[in-house]
Amino acid sequence: MTPRALVFSDAAIGDIARRARLLRRERGDVFADAWIAELEAWLRRQAELGAVTGTAHPSRPGLRTFGYRRQATLLVQYATGEIRVVRVYFAGQDWLR
Repeated sequence: MTPRALVFSDAAIGDIARRARLLRRERGDVFADAWIAELEAWLRRQAELGAVTGTAHPSRPGLRTFGYRRQATLLVQYATGEIRVVRVYFAGQDWLR
């Protein structure tokens, strides 16, 4: 499979930044930084593998969802040569809308 470039939408960047603020407040800077680094490393590995993974979104054609360690649901779009992270949803957030 051909590796893909990893691209984050502005909304996904905002989602991750909000989670980082919460983690910093609740668990501290070291934990928050490590969590973000692990999420990004995991996403980069997915992009490098090049496969189209996840489940088709039930109401948004062209988008797929998959989970990250039961901690987040990622909404992604696969395009030629890239995987675009559209949104990152966390526990209690409705990713169907």
